[in-house]
Amino acid sequence: MESETGRQARALKEELSWYYHRVEIEQAGQEFPASERIEQLEQRARACEKRLMALVREMPAAEAETAGIAHAAALPLDAVREALGPETTLIEYFRLGDRIIAAVVTSARLDIVPMAAVATVRETAQLLRFQFSKFNLGPAYVEACAEVLRKATESHLRQLYQALFAPIESLLTGRHLVLVPHEFLHHLPLHAAFDGERYLIDRFTVSYAPSAGIYALCCQRHANSTGAALVLSVPDPRAPFIEDEVRSIAAALPGARLFLGDEANRRALEEWGPRSHLLHIATHGRFREDRPMFSSIRLGDGYATLYDLYRLSLPVELAALSGCSTGLSVVAGGDELLGLVRGLLHAGARSLLLTLWDVQDRGTAQFTRSFYAKLAGQSDKAGALRSAMLELRGRYPHPYYWAPFVLIGSP
Repeated sequence: MESETGRQARALKEELSWYYHRVEIEQAGQEFPASERIEQLEQRARACEKRLMALVREMPAAEAETAGIAHAAALPLDAVREALGPETTLIEYFRLGDRIIAAVVTSARLDIVPMAAVATVRETAQLLRFQFSKFNLGPAYVEACAEVLRKATESHLRQLYQALFAPIESLLTGRHLVLVPHEFLHHLPLHAAFDGERYLIDRFTVSYAPSAGIYALCCQRHANSTGAALVLSVPDPRAPFIEDEVRSIAAALPGARLFLGDEANRRALEEWGPRSHLLHIATHGRFREDRPMFSSIRLGDGYATLYDLYRLSLPVELAALSGCSTGLSVVAGGDELLGLVRGLLHAGARSLLLTLWDVQDRGTAQFTRSFYAKLAGQSDKAGALRSAMLELRGRYPHPYYWAPFVLIGSP
């Protein structure tokens, strides 16, 4: 039975959704939005967020678990090794003083290897983000400087390989790598690390996990083996290819249920999500570094935040989000990810397909169609991801286009 605190939190969440919606209307409804009005609405929304956070902390233990306050118990090393099997190597990075350390785990051994200095890798990460930011300068600039942009990006990706993979080269066995980043490494496309001739994804299938224990839990988790795919889409003038993308996805997935626009709402997600084998949501994501609990995805009737996702049941084999910044999370104390990743895994998804940065819509649509075509009839999600990524790279060679896609959880 819902407590009084829970009821108050639900009312605050509805109020907060109204503020988000009004801000969006104000921003889109005029050529020159009234900045003073928008600022007032955003201030009220922030105050509402603060009250909601305080209420969540006061919830009874059972409701706190539902709201995502409790923490998952750690798994022993043997359980992780059993989940890996003979063809998988897991690399978990962590910081020890001013140096990055890698724990390399296989079914047979564990190696702890000192890596590069944190400052060195952080500088490479900043330079890489700077290169990706140049794509905001417009298609004319990108086309004119295409070769220079690619070579500069490959240079930074080569530095990334030398720092994070070259010292453990001899330990990378099997066909599949599971990468467990740490701190700012969570935001980097480590699968695009470049050895001077090949990217990491050329040699292995690659998936990610928030931790070794969560990887094992995802592999052990039971998901729906039957049930039609659920496809939700909120078309947006900023992303004109979204509707075409989801219609082609729904056509490729037998018996898929497609909800567009206003119909792609919480009710559809709550009703059909628990019975679906696969979930695909094509929409925009909003990343909140200041308050990651309020990172959200846009639905037909408002935004679904991390708080909302924790209260859903989504025991799907794969939850895919195609849109802007859907994979971003902020790293909290203890290197715990807070964001859409945490919410969807808590809701029951066995694995997630997300993007690390805002991506070009046409390229995303091509990637997504290719991924589902390759996934049809087989369970190797990491293999389908790799194949779709390499295919997209044949059309768009720069890593900006093909490297933002990441698979998290069971491969």
